[in-house]
Amino acid sequence: MKLFVFAAVVAVCAAAPSQTYEAPQVRAALQPVARILEEDSQHDGQQGFSFRFVSDDGIERQEQGSDGAVTGSYSYTSPEGAEIVVSYVADALGFRAEGAALPTAVPTEYPTPEVPSTEAAPEVRTVQGYSAPAPEERAAPAPVQYEKVLVGYQPRYQ
Repeated sequence: MKLFVFAAVVAVCAAAPSQTYEAPQVRAALQPVARILEEDSQHDGQQGFSFRFVSDDGIERQEQGSDGAVTGSYSYTSPEGAEIVVSYVADALGFRAEGAALPTAVPTEYPTPEVPSTEAAPEVRTVQGYSAPAPEERAAPAPVQYEKVLVGYQPRYQ
């Protein structure tokens, strides 16, 4: 066993690279840090909360909540230079957001078909009734006879 462990250690050392490798240099993309220009925050215990901030890169966010409902909005400038504004409500009816930049449902291409009125159709009498099928008569099964078999029990070890 010791010989096997020694052989494994020698194999690992022989397989180790003879050159030294350096870890690749990763350059962190340095982006300017946005500074907060205005900030306001209030917490009213169980009654609710509100906060608002404005940063120097044009991002503005505000939110307030009370009685299980939260309303708020945020805005920023898109890379194309357009002002994006989104307002939202979260309450018992769910989360709902509104804004010009949000996607909307595609209208259907096909118009809703007109269904002819049933008043112009001739009168149709329908008879609705149900009767259960007659019960089937079955022959009673023959009684089963069992034989009594007595098996003696003897302990194997005494």
